[in-house]
Amino acid sequence: MAASRSNNTTPPKAQYSPDWPVLRLMNSYRLVVVLALAAVYYLVEAQEALGQRSPGFFEFCLFAYCSCILAAIYLERRRWPSALTQFYLQNYFDVVCLVGVIYASGGVQSGLGLLLLINIALLSQLTNTRYALLFAAIASSAVLSAELFASLLYGQWAADFEKTALLGVLLFAVAWLMTVPLRRLMLRQITEPTKNRAALDANEIATLNEEIIRELDSGVLVLNAQNQVVMINDTARLLLSTEFTELPIHLGRLCPELMESLESMRRNPNSGVQSFTVVSSSQEVLPQYTPLSTGGVLIRIDDHSAIRQQFQQLKMASLGRLSASIAHEIRNPLSAISHATQLLQESDKIDPVDQQLLSIAHTNTHRINRIIEDILQLSNRQKVRRDCFDLSHTLKDFEERFTAESLREGSSLNVLVEPDLVATFDTHHFDQVLWNICSNALLHNCSQDVVITINAYQDSPMRTVIDVMDDGRGIADIDRQKLFEPFYSTHHEGCGLGLYIIRELCQLNKAALDYVESDTGAHFRIVLSQSQQMAA
Repeated sequence: MAASRSNNTTPPKAQYSPDWPVLRLMNSYRLVVVLALAAVYYLVEAQEALGQRSPGFFEFCLFAYCSCILAAIYLERRRWPSALTQFYLQNYFDVVCLVGVIYASGGVQSGLGLLLLINIALLSQLTNTRYALLFAAIASSAVLSAELFASLLYGQWAADFEKTALLGVLLFAVAWLMTVPLRRLMLRQITEPTKNRAALDANEIATLNEEIIRELDSGVLVLNAQNQVVMINDTARLLLSTEFTELPIHLGRLCPELMESLESMRRNPNSGVQSFTVVSSSQEVLPQYTPLSTGGVLIRIDDHSAIRQQFQQLKMASLGRLSASIAHEIRNPLSAISHATQLLQESDKIDPVDQQLLSIAHTNTHRINRIIEDILQLSNRQKVRRDCFDLSHTLKDFEERFTAESLREGSSLNVLVEPDLVATFDTHHFDQVLWNICSNALLHNCSQDVVITINAYQDSPMRTVIDVMDDGRGIADIDRQKLFEPFYSTHHEGCGLGLYIIRELCQLNKAALDYVESDTGAHFRIVLSQSQQMAA
């Protein structure tokens, strides 16, 4: 990779440094050469080339070369010293031993100078040009010295300086050709396809990244150092209501609310990111900011309402596990209480006042058991038993029961119903929804008298609305966002499940329960869906 990025034609040294597998192969080659020379010398009787000048010196050089090779194999297995040190030492011994073999066999006239050419060629592939030429010079000098020594010892006829000069030129030529022109050619053949492939891979990766970002469920924006939006995916356009905005554009023009949030994060990075509402799309989004090395920012935005819904589902799962674990524990004592009150009601010694109290106790045990069943049904998402009933009769009956059982002195419950209104709803669920809302009105206004009003009417041909209102102190703004969350309560006696359960019950019955802002008191609205009216 370094060679492909550099304009220098000479690759870095590290690319041609020998390693342990290379040393192992070269030692194997040397051993084969020595064994071949020994086999020819000792086994071929007719040969006259090897050792013709000095058989004793030839055998000594052969034995010394074999010893050096075995030592090199041992050191290579020990991995000591380093591979580079062993590589250069072995090549020094190659030159010395091979020059000795060449001298003992009659000098350059024996034709064994080819072994030096092969060694220089192999060495040149594993080092840079400077070292290749250095070893070529060492080998040429050694051969020339051997020829001079032979001429002095045996006479002019024993030396051939023309062939010695030719061998020296060939050694330098091989060292240069194997390092400079050959490597340039190889580099060109490798670099050009690599560059083309790299460009192709970069284009493919960029295209793939764009596709992935475009299909993300989260909105993604990329800003440069000048806060210009240079990339935005479809989800972000939808959340910010900027489907047809052309890029690049300043973030402040694209979405002022997001720009304000980004500046707030930059002023105080440790404050944490808060969700905000986009005015143009009325979407509540939660941003996340990631600084980029270029000075820009990667912004990821998510639909905060969807996040809250997922959080609600997790709480719903926790509620299901909780309700399943306590159902058995509650039902057993509740059955005993219900059975005891029923036996007491059958007694003749109970006066009418106590009989009325026992009736209330028996009714409420049934109601508690019904709530437990509703919680289990809510967690299991079983099919509801919806009935079509007259709202006027049902609401009047609820008014009588709630007034008798729960309404305290000084407070009142008024029911206003348009005639001929019907609803399709599970009657037990409907009773639980109304009972919970009215009980909350008394609970949260325990220090004052309160007037509760239930108004049922039809605001369109296909929609029926039931408003439950009181004239109490109302609900604080800070509590409205978490009003229907499970386990969230503003009263010390509440467990935070009431409003959450009845809203889920309404959804099971294809209805909607919402809180309506009002100047005084609390105002809840139940809206029966269009499909309910058609069924009715």
